[in-house]
Amino acid sequence: MILDEVITDVQSLLRAVNAGGMEAINLKIGKVGGLSQARLIRDVAEAAGVRLTIEDMWGGDIVTAAISHLAGSTRPEMLFTVSFMNDWVREHVAGHQPRSQGGVGFTSDAPGLGIEVDVGALGRPLFSAAG
Repeated sequence: MILDEVITDVQSLLRAVNAGGMEAINLKIGKVGGLSQARLIRDVAEAAGVRLTIEDMWGGDIVTAAISHLAGSTRPEMLFTVSFMNDWVREHVAGHQPRSQGGVGFTSDAPGLGIEVDVGALGRPLFSAAG
């Protein structure tokens, strides 16, 4: 069994581990509060022997870059699956990077998330705040 949206923090993960009956969790970066919290939950899951699906609730190139980096830093034997969300959208703000091909995804070794965002593709800002 894979637990999905019920894993929202370390405490919910530990409760699930103590209850038993699962093999993996679906770790959604946005659902748990971002990349730092997702990394913490991933580390605890690995230590507890719980395999991971790493993805998010939805997204494009930027979300996929975050997913790929978290997945790329996960111990291979603990990684169950990874969802490259940008394979399922038409709009691409970073040239459809990172990209999966033939069912295999890759993580860039470039700085940051490893992508170059086309700011013009983002459209007009919804609002601006002065410094």
